[in-house]
Amino acid sequence: MVRKFFLLCLFVPPPLAYGGDVDVGTRITAADIAAERPAGLTELLRQKVGLDVNNGSITMRGVRGIAIWVDGFSSSATELELIRPEQVELIEIFRGAASSRFGAEAMGGAIAVTTRRAGGRQNAAVNLTQGLDSRGGSYNRVGGSGERAELAWALLAESREDKGFRAVPHSPFPYQITVADEHGRGTSVDGKLAWNGSDVASSLNLKHSDNHSFFGRPNWAFDWQTDTARSQFSWKVNERWSLEAALGEDRYATAGVRDRGTGIDTAGLAADQWLTQNSRQLEASATLSWQDGGWQGRLGGSSIELSEQFSASDYASRALRAQADSLIRKEALFAAGELPLGAGRLELGLRRDWQRYVSSRVFDAGPPGQETRGGGVVKAATSPKIALSWPLGETLRLRGSLGSGFSPPQATQLYNGYVSAGSVTLANPSLKPERSTTADLALLGSMAGGNGGITLFATRWQDKIAVRILDYGSPVVQQTQNVGEVLAHGLETHWSQPLFERWQLNANYTYTRTRIVRDQSAPQLVGNALPDMPRHKANLALNYASTAGFSARAKWRLVGSAYTDEANTVVDSQGYRWKKSAYDVLDLAASWRAKSWEATLALDNVFDRDYVSGFFWHGEPRTLRGEFILRF
Repeated sequence: MVRKFFLLCLFVPPPLAYGGDVDVGTRITAADIAAERPAGLTELLRQKVGLDVNNGSITMRGVRGIAIWVDGFSSSATELELIRPEQVELIEIFRGAASSRFGAEAMGGAIAVTTRRAGGRQNAAVNLTQGLDSRGGSYNRVGGSGERAELAWALLAESREDKGFRAVPHSPFPYQITVADEHGRGTSVDGKLAWNGSDVASSLNLKHSDNHSFFGRPNWAFDWQTDTARSQFSWKVNERWSLEAALGEDRYATAGVRDRGTGIDTAGLAADQWLTQNSRQLEASATLSWQDGGWQGRLGGSSIELSEQFSASDYASRALRAQADSLIRKEALFAAGELPLGAGRLELGLRRDWQRYVSSRVFDAGPPGQETRGGGVVKAATSPKIALSWPLGETLRLRGSLGSGFSPPQATQLYNGYVSAGSVTLANPSLKPERSTTADLALLGSMAGGNGGITLFATRWQDKIAVRILDYGSPVVQQTQNVGEVLAHGLETHWSQPLFERWQLNANYTYTRTRIVRDQSAPQLVGNALPDMPRHKANLALNYASTAGFSARAKWRLVGSAYTDEANTVVDSQGYRWKKSAYDVLDLAASWRAKSWEATLALDNVFDRDYVSGFFWHGEPRTLRGEFILRF
């Protein structure tokens, strides 16, 4: 139980920002976001080639482990949800193993978000935004920015309420079943202050949010709070050399109640546990950059410290049931370069990571009461990458890459055994990081005014971590071990084409085949597909933009069927369907823009499709959204 709630987050240094195009995947600009009018960044990412979002987790090309970066700092899906679309300047999607650039948790790729810089206009500008939807949700935002000489500022404050965003009417797990509409509310403030000189620039970003989430059961709700402080500094030494440094701190705290979870009767819905979790991350990095003509290079390092505490207590008496805490330090050195090679461009990257598990403690009140402690182990990984881009005539370009990724084990898996009724789980200090290797080959180009491409990819995921049973006696003895290997391969294709005057067609399709090729803990799983990995995924969007400020968009999204577990269960003995059926969704949106105002009307899930998108979670029903922005 402790391991279930003890989530270990890993952090790495800022991504390498090159001027070339050797290994740049999808780039989503502020103009793209303004045209699409998404409800949030997660919805926007779900529509991109090769990406899928299930259970709040992002997968890419059939591989879990996607690094998320915001403004050069390692981040998480939690912060991604708090960023408003109008705050974003650029989103870059890097597909395939990317630990040479992003470190841990980049086994399947990375998503780097750059928010709009402070300032941007001499006179201060203020925006007021009001949003509503047919489910009763609403939000109010106040934003502003300005600059005077070298000093610039930006501020965004929001109050938000969401209603009915997820439902679980049927599940083999009683604790999941919802008996009321889920809802949440939150307030947030995001402020930036920047000084931009001719050769020296610095910035400070402060964020705070308070949130409440109710999960559809009377006694299943959490309050959570985030605080972020980040500063960045850059110095252009001369025309060739520049120095960049970053320092940041993130804090996360949550407290809430969980019910017994045995059903939807009075006993099953009764309050049972009081849960708390706190984490603190300190991050610092420094990078020296060099460029001369078509040559570019970066050399740097980072140091991160992450502490986390979790506790579970009896709800009525607040008597402690279980507690866990850990301290992790992570260091990394990295070097990368991009240079011309004949008619093409070559990118090289190399990174060395050290994850130091300083301490780890797990306490269980029992009976029997037990406490385990550990620390001192270091897990290291070296991640190389090579990528080459080569022109094929005037309109075509061939791009290939080979890279590696890794994901270290959790501290509790290394140090903290666990004894429960009928089973004993042993610690395993010798666990190795999970590793992945990705190769891809892409043909990109343009013709008849359109542009797009097709990419073939293959990822091998080795040293998969899972629980292996060592003794089937009484009690059962098990241990977390490196037990298996997975292969994911397929193709991606995308195309953007102007049609008639002011009309644009965008389409993408992904085919992904995942297969377990080795599993020492469960040999019967060999040959099965990974859960939540649909083979087919397609998106089609038709856009219209007039010169009078009116635009309209129709988006069609198709997601193929997918299994929910590694056993590839279709229907279990109780009649519950574990294989999620394929589904398609149509969304419509229209916007009117003027100098001082902007209005948007959107209809999501036009045909009110009922589909399962997560672990027995049903997707959102038909929803009408409206937004009005007033500019001063």
